[in-house]
Amino acid sequence: MHHLEPPPPNPVNPPVNPAADRHYGSDILQGLRLPPTGRILDLGCGAGHLTARLATLVPRGTVLGTDPDPDMVAAARLRSTDRQVSFEVCRPQDVPALAGRQRFDLVVSRAALHHIPAAEHPDVLAAVFSVLRPGGTFRAEFGGAGQIAAVQRILDEEAAGAGGRTAPWFFPGPEDYRPLLLAAGFQVSPDGWVCLLHRRMPVGSETELVGWLRGEVLLAYEAGLPAGAVPAFRGRAEERAIDELRRPDGSFDLDFVRLDLSAARPKAESLI
Repeated sequence: MHHLEPPPPNPVNPPVNPAADRHYGSDILQGLRLPPTGRILDLGCGAGHLTARLATLVPRGTVLGTDPDPDMVAAARLRSTDRQVSFEVCRPQDVPALAGRQRFDLVVSRAALHHIPAAEHPDVLAAVFSVLRPGGTFRAEFGGAGQIAAVQRILDEEAAGAGGRTAPWFFPGPEDYRPLLLAAGFQVSPDGWVCLLHRRMPVGSETELVGWLRGEVLLAYEAGLPAGAVPAFRGRAEERAIDELRRPDGSFDLDFVRLDLSAARPKAESLI
């Protein structure tokens, strides 16, 4: 397993917001050491910003970015000029079929896995395990227990009242996710970890709050609502968010909690 330094027990992280998300995506690269000819898989690559940074870790290797959204993959292909980087439309569960006999030294996933329903995570982890070479590393960071909890409470209540679904994301804690990793065959100790990182997303005004809700959050709920219920749901959700989330200093700063993990496929595996 490639040696990684775990995050400190009580990590201090700078504030983040969606506009600055790419900058803080570099955190996941800290401590990674790979052979120059290594192979990396970026799972849920989006528009490919992190994928491009991953390529710097393997100057004579290859990086494959996958995402289930064809528009994201198209955007990633347009912005990429690096011949060692490629992109494919693929669900995380389906990467073994895409990879064929290719095995990766590192699989990375940032800000993507919380969009996958909890019931599907065992299949995702099994897929990741199968495409890692023995000794390879799985490094991931995504929404964890407590992520935007105050916002989710409001939206869950309003969506349920409008006949929609609640909590379209999976925000697990270490106690939820470590057993899934172990069941899939991953080794977490002694060099890996599963922990929560607490951050703060600064939101300084009502306009910023509403813009973030409309651009990043409400659409996930509105997809499960009857079409005629969407305008009223949006209006109530935004009004409640403005009324209930304002802090004493007048800001609307939100809690961002990420599940951060590093696990490995064991070098020596039983043949039984």
